[in-house]
Amino acid sequence: MRRSCGSIEFEVEDAIRKTLGDTAAFLSANKVPFALIGGIAASVRGEPRFTADIDFVIGIEVEGGLKLLAALTGSDFAPIFPDAAEVVRTSFLLPMRHKRTRVKVDLAIGLSGFERQVIDRAQQEQLGTLRIPVASAEDLLLMKVLAARPRDTEDARAIVLKQGPALNWEYVLATGKALEEAVGQDLLSQLTALRIHSSPQER
Repeated sequence: MRRSCGSIEFEVEDAIRKTLGDTAAFLSANKVPFALIGGIAASVRGEPRFTADIDFVIGIEVEGGLKLLAALTGSDFAPIFPDAAEVVRTSFLLPMRHKRTRVKVDLAIGLSGFERQVIDRAQQEQLGTLRIPVASAEDLLLMKVLAARPRDTEDARAIVLKQGPALNWEYVLATGKALEEAVGQDLLSQLTALRIHSSPQER
């Protein structure tokens, strides 16, 4: 991946590119709002890294997720699990696989206000020949801090380093405080540490 002239030229394996395009087309055809998150989004907003699957957050309720599951019939995708409806109901996730490329796609049902905000604030980015709504750097940073796995922590650092002073820290900290209160998870101290150690000019 390389960045030039204010646009993102995103070079991905053909299978990933094909799956990205077909997923976006499938969601658009079913009038489902969405934003790209996960490893590919982290590569766009931070540093390039390998990822074998694709993650989106989608702006529908559980019943809409079940309808989307039914719409997989005759599409380019198939559910990964035989009990996919139960996964949608209990995990708020629709895992599917592209029939041709075999690339896995996770569609996270965005039930929270924050997840809907991620979709609303997503920015259209040029990924090769595709234009895809990608979670903003600020929202992706918050999602990574929320997830708190080692890979997510590395992604969070890379996003802060890459974005530098362009990051809207007022939004990040205000939203982080609201999320911290909602989920009971320490987020502000992690965000503050990232700001201080990765962006000393922002102290």
